[in-house]
Amino acid sequence: MSRHSNNIGTIAIFGLCGLISLSAFALESDKDQNVGYTLDGDLIMRNEDNRRIVTMNNNVIVTQGSLQITGDTAIFEYDLTTNALLKVTVIGSPARYQQQLDGKGDLVQGDSETIHYSTSVETIIEFIGEANLRQPGTTTSCVAIKYFADTELFETTGPCSGVLSSQSN
Repeated sequence: MSRHSNNIGTIAIFGLCGLISLSAFALESDKDQNVGYTLDGDLIMRNEDNRRIVTMNNNVIVTQGSLQITGDTAIFEYDLTTNALLKVTVIGSPARYQQQLDGKGDLVQGDSETIHYSTSVETIIEFIGEANLRQPGTTTSCVAIKYFADTELFETTGPCSGVLSSQSN
C-alpha cells in the first residue's frame, strides 16, 4: 500500500471520529426520568401471560424527560416478574414523537400511524405506517422507520424519500 493511500485512510478515520464527536444524541438524562402519561379517556389493566397490559384511550400523552409521544391510544407492556416497562405502543392519526437532543437543544421529531417505544437495551422508536422522521438537517419519509435514539441512527423500510444533511450537527 502506498504512503499516499495510508494518509487518506488516516484522514478519513479522524474525519469520521470528528463527525461522531460533534453529533447530538437524545438527552442522556431522559433515561433517568419516570415514564408519565395523561389521557382524556379510560384506562384498562389486564394480565396476559407474564405481562401486565395497560391500555389508555383518548388524547394520550406519554412523557419521559424531554421525550413526548402523543396519540389516540397507548398500550404499555410491563414484565409481571420485574415490573420493568418493556414497550409502549402509541396509535394515532397520526401518532407524534419529539425529543430534545443533547447539545444545542435541537429537537428530533417524527410521526406515523403507530409508534413503538422501547428502552430494554437501547432506546428504539419505531414508526410504522406513513412514517416521517425529522432531525436537524435531515428528513426521511418511508413506510417504516426504526430510530435508534442513543446514537441518532435509523433504518428504513421503503419506498422512501428524504434529504440527508452533508454537515454534522
